[in-house]
Amino acid sequence: MLEHALNLGDFIVTKEAVNIACYGLGSCVGLFLYDRLNKISGAAHVVLADELEKGTTYNAKTAFEKLIEEIEKIGGNKDALRAKIVGGANLSNTGFNIGQKNVDTLVKLIRDNKIFMAGQDVGGSKSRTARFNTLNGDLMVSSQNTHYEI
Repeated sequence: MLEHALNLGDFIVTKEAVNIACYGLGSCVGLFLYDRLNKISGAAHVVLADELEKGTTYNAKTAFEKLIEEIEKIGGNKDALRAKIVGGANLSNTGFNIGQKNVDTLVKLIRDNKIFMAGQDVGGSKSRTARFNTLNGDLMVSSQNTHYEI
């Protein structure tokens, strides 16, 4: 299966069979949405919780809203979505807690939109790589020589 890597602020919505990858998620969060009924997937590499980059998919709110919009545009149903998030680590002692803010913002958006949180691997002090299988919604995470599914 082909792999599609998301860079900072990138997103994708697809019905195609592909592995969507977010490499080196530190304070950034990989957001993965899966419509289990219509087999439509969406993913975003979220950089910031707030809108310092207004109107871009670098921030959580814009990325989340854009994914929902694009999923619905190709026949997806918001009520059938399942969400998974990975990342949000605190890799420095700057006190900004960017990773935690990213996680908190996305969790609030997911809950406020009544989307089921199917899995998460967030926080801590390690970076992660996530690979999302669009065929079945499986999410594999790699970190420090360990591999696991959420």
